[in-house]
Amino acid sequence: MNCQIYEFFLTVAMGKRLIAMGLMAEPEVKAAMTEHRLVIVAGTTNLYVAEEALKAVGDETPFDKKLYHRGVTVAPGAKIEPGQTPFDLVIDHGKARFDADIFKIAGELTTGDMIMKGGNALHLESRQAGVLIGHPQGGTLMSITAAHIGQRAQVIVPIGLEKRVDRPITELMALTNALKAQGPRLSYIPGRPYTELDALRALTGAEAELIAAGGVCGAEGGVYLAAKGSAEAVERVREIVKSLRAEAPTEI
Repeated sequence: MNCQIYEFFLTVAMGKRLIAMGLMAEPEVKAAMTEHRLVIVAGTTNLYVAEEALKAVGDETPFDKKLYHRGVTVAPGAKIEPGQTPFDLVIDHGKARFDADIFKIAGELTTGDMIMKGGNALHLESRQAGVLIGHPQGGTLMSITAAHIGQRAQVIVPIGLEKRVDRPITELMALTNALKAQGPRLSYIPGRPYTELDALRALTGAEAELIAAGGVCGAEGGVYLAAKGSAEAVERVREIVKSLRAEAPTEI
């Protein structure tokens, strides 16, 4: 095989869009949307997933995208719109629903159904993700965990490479949840992390690696990736990266 390597840069917003596009190409996600239920828990990465899912089912219902989140991290002094979305998007047997949230629907989910929940920490080596917890009863994670463990609903964690950490999530949990710790807690999310690397594999067949990161003037948090594969696969990567260049920074 004529193996080629293509290096390129993704901003955080480009990475979010890529992750969303990749998820829509995954057979298990397609099956959940058309034959079962997919619950996309509100978040800044899942905003992109929700947009792509609505495109996939041909639903053009407008909603306030700036409010499709719960807890968010912003730079000191940043101004954001107050409030949050009153729903978590549900794709129920190919139809979009805007009338439920994870707390209401979790108890109904079963085998074949799927939940997507964003995260704040990614340990690539162990393929585990974690989420910051601010709610004293654990927030959405408790409902998600119950549906996953008790009812075998699948869980996927769309999460960008900018959120990578050096230590296993369980070790960071012990640190942040210690008796004398201050600030948000951290918990493991019982699901499969899904990154830009997974998305590129699903969309093109190319294998990609993280080779560098960071920048300024909007490139903060962005990543340099190297994609490796056949000439056809690498050309497809080039096309996708080119299409992502117009992706504006995430606004809330």
